[in-house]
Amino acid sequence: MNTVTFPATDIDVPAATRDAIARLMMQYAHVIDNDELERWPLFFTAQCLYQIIPRADYEQGRLIGIWYCDNRDMLEDRVSSIREVNVYEPHVYRHVIGPTEITGFNNGTWATQTSYIVIRTMHDGAMQVFSAGRYIDEIEIDGAVALLRKRIVVPDSSRFDTLVVIPL
Repeated sequence: MNTVTFPATDIDVPAATRDAIARLMMQYAHVIDNDELERWPLFFTAQCLYQIIPRADYEQGRLIGIWYCDNRDMLEDRVSSIREVNVYEPHVYRHVIGPTEITGFNNGTWATQTSYIVIRTMHDGAMQVFSAGRYIDEIEIDGAVALLRKRIVVPDSSRFDTLVVIPL
């Protein structure tokens, strides 16, 4: 009989930490999907990093991507731009996220990765898979609240048929 062996993990993750991280993932997606973008930056620490880097570039170590914000103020500015400056065809996202794998812990920061799929619905009702990939995160826990210190969005494809206006 063939058996599959998984690498042993020595990470002891408290249930409260798992719950906080799961809440973060769920609420993050709901805020974007429900067009509550003004709340989106609140899921990040003040000094944070948010990038969207296509998979091929990420794997080659080319870390200049589609989006780059290195603090919460930049995220807030991005939301202001979406609301007041950017001109784009109206659309909404719906995230489907997989379970979060906790891959490490160092100096109070949890390392995780989570698969995602984003369905985009246009104003005329047309739907399509807009992006699929994974989140590679560094998360800080303060009490029962988890915040993103770093989120690298790694879409499996570098091809987008329109601008990536709304955060993934």
